[in-house]
Parts: sequence; C-alpha cells; structure tokens
Amino acid sequence: MPHLVHVLGATDRDALHKHFAGLAHHDLRMRFGRSPDPAWLRLYVDGIDFGRDAVLGVREGATLVGVAHVALFEGAAELGLSVLPDRRRRGIASALFDRGVLHARNRGVVELFIHCLSENQAMRRIARNAGMRVLVEGVDTDAWIELPPPTPFTLGQELVARQLTLVDLALQAPWRKAGAEPTEV
Repeated sequence: MPHLVHVLGATDRDALHKHFAGLAHHDLRMRFGRSPDPAWLRLYVDGIDFGRDAVLGVREGATLVGVAHVALFEGAAELGLSVLPDRRRRGIASALFDRGVLHARNRGVVELFIHCLSENQAMRRIARNAGMRVLVEGVDTDAWIELPPPTPFTLGQELVARQLTLVDLALQAPWRKAGAEPTEV
C-alpha cells in the first residue's frame, strides 16, 4: 500500500521533536550534514516557518516515521528528509520525496535542490532515481532538477493526496483521543 504523506503544521512540533530524537547520531549527521546537539535540533524545529515551507510526514499511529522539509525560496526549494531506522527500505523516503516535488512544483518552484554528505548513499540514490543532476565534490554532494510548471493534473494530485490524509486522520481520531493506537481486527 502506498504511504500517505501528511502536510504537517505548527501543532506537530512535538511529534517532529520525537522523530529527530528517534534518530541516532549518525542518522542526524546524514540528515543535517553535521552532528547537531539537542539544543540545535530544538531551535531547528521551533524555527520552522510553516507558513512558507512545507513539512511532510508519514505517520504510523501518532509516530512520525518519516519527515521531509521543503524549504521554499524565490523560485527554488531545498528538500531534506529522514526516516526512522527500523522503517527504512519500505519506500517511505521515496514517497516523501515525490510528495515534496509535487508540493514545490505546484507552487511554481522551477528548481529543486538536495545537499547532502557524499557518504549519504540513500539520498544520492533517491536523487539519481529521480533524474536529478548529481555533483559529488569531496565530502559534499549537490543534486538538482528543473521542475516543469504545475498542470491541472498535478494540482488535482495534490488535492487528492490532502483529502486522503484528512480521511486517514479522521479514522484515527477516536484512538488518538482515547490515548490508544488503532489495532487491526
């Protein structure tokens, strides 16, 4: 089943803090290109401008198992993502990447960038699979792709994706209020 990618907001800051706390030191270094301490991570999450940028997440119950941050600039965007270690190799990162590209494209972004450490083979693989141009320079790798303008189809795709996540949240609401996770019958 495809992963539902939710658009996150300021009310999800605590879940974002928990997501990053669930990443090992090495994983945080791969995500941010440095070894951030907890104080830096708190400033990063608390400083996200949800009115400008898109933060996307894949949820399992109340847990964010994957997160993408699409930082928007004048005509360009940078995408960074992370997935909890025990949820990797299940297509979550690719789903987040695809949704991030769709979000950026539908807002008129003409070029999407990824900056990562050269040792981050997972991000380099995602970039290559997406047809991005990849430039490896020592310890750093940059990848970029030109995005076509939005179309009625891509706008519809995003609308459908948002509606599906609203249905997903509505179906989970009774379990969230009770403090329990949904179980399959």
